[in-house]
Amino acid sequence: MTDALSRLLDAADVSGWTGLPADAAETLGIVAGTASTFDGLLGDPPAVTSWVPLATRSFSDGLRAWVREGRVVLVEGVMPVDGDGGLLAIPELGEPDAELDHVFGPLTITGGERVYAARGLAVCVNPNSGVLLAVRGYAPTTPEDYRRRLRPVPVPELRFAGRGAP
Repeated sequence: MTDALSRLLDAADVSGWTGLPADAAETLGIVAGTASTFDGLLGDPPAVTSWVPLATRSFSDGLRAWVREGRVVLVEGVMPVDGDGGLLAIPELGEPDAELDHVFGPLTITGGERVYAARGLAVCVNPNSGVLLAVRGYAPTTPEDYRRRLRPVPVPELRFAGRGAP
């Protein structure tokens, strides 16, 4: 595994990230037809894309490898934590190529997704609290291509009425 991929997966460390390696599926041990896959949506317009859960201790809400035609196109880790389970601070990455709104549960954080498309990286943040919410690694591209092909489509959070509600 490349050092940068290993650091991203093991510690949400994106400091040396320069893009998802072309052999990421092989490196991660994802073999078509043998891994448990789930369907989700990537891009705009949304396209059904399979994802594979990856073992992790560094992302409390999970780590996924998004796969198209046997090739990993995106790795996504949500709610990165340190070795003690504490939340991580927003990394210093300089000026992003684009800032998009980030849906986090029932909230929309204006400008909460910072896209560094030339590096193949998007980080989702809460600028008010200084917390890193998610990291997304992919091959370098443009901000528009990231939005069109690779950006995960948020799944709406379902809320059910409690007892006694009309």
